[in-house]
Amino acid sequence: MSIQRVSSKWTKTAVLQRSRNVNGYIPVTRQYNRQTLERMTELFETNYIKPDRGTYGNGVMRVKTIRINPHSIADDNTSAIAVDPLSPSEAEVGAEISAEVPLTTYELRYGTEEKHFHSLEELDLALTERIQNRDYIIQQGIPLMKHEGLPFDLRVLTQKNLHRNWETTGILGRVAAPGKIITNIHGGGRLATFNELVRPHFDQDRFQQLRSELYRLGIHTAVQLQRSFPRLKEIGIDIALDEDGRPWIIEVNTLPGIYAFGLLPDKETYRKIKRYARAYGRLPSKKGKTSRTSPKVQASSAKSRTHR
Repeated sequence: MSIQRVSSKWTKTAVLQRSRNVNGYIPVTRQYNRQTLERMTELFETNYIKPDRGTYGNGVMRVKTIRINPHSIADDNTSAIAVDPLSPSEAEVGAEISAEVPLTTYELRYGTEEKHFHSLEELDLALTERIQNRDYIIQQGIPLMKHEGLPFDLRVLTQKNLHRNWETTGILGRVAAPGKIITNIHGGGRLATFNELVRPHFDQDRFQQLRSELYRLGIHTAVQLQRSFPRLKEIGIDIALDEDGRPWIIEVNTLPGIYAFGLLPDKETYRKIKRYARAYGRLPSKKGKTSRTSPKVQASSAKSRTHR
């Protein structure tokens, strides 16, 4: 029986939102349209706009809403009035003019490009031109924890084990390349261990607590998805840690990359990951293999495959 894959981000999100164990980890996420753009930019300073179906971070855009405090403008005008008094009618005119100053700017980032717009209409036109008629989602932006000044996220791998139960088998980290808004390795990011990225931010107790929480979250997420997609065998969860160390589910992949784990120092974990993957049919069995391929060669060849 084939392994089930689910490509739609929105479909997976909608299923996970029905779980009390998982829903609290999901940022506010909506199907993209003009109305949700307006609402999300009102609610959150940063939002990410992503293709509903897509890989390697292709097509991901970030919108930051930059607001100018109107009270500071009014205060400036008040100071000017104190120095150079105006008649009441002139003061009222000055207040009306200050109120007409644009208070919001939208910063749009994709790749390493950045553009600014002074109205939601201008922003929407620019986004529509890039999105065209494809399905997109818009998601609350999470301010990522940083390592040496660069944002990072985590990949939690959960698989069916030899007893056909869900087991979280590994966690790795990905550090964004300078100037990039995504952490994907295909976008220039680099691999790192969970310990390297997370341990400096917490004491030992909190570090172990977070690790256990992520291992449980992997299982809860897999169990919930399997209710709707019964032939799932493996998932990779992209986790953001915000600046307070709270984990958030950014995305769930049903064809997760596994070869990157072979590039990390813990080879025992990688051997377990491959053993489980062979058992449920992701990898060929050892009996059928005539030669061994190194993790680096496998990771290179994996770039040409479509991950979901």
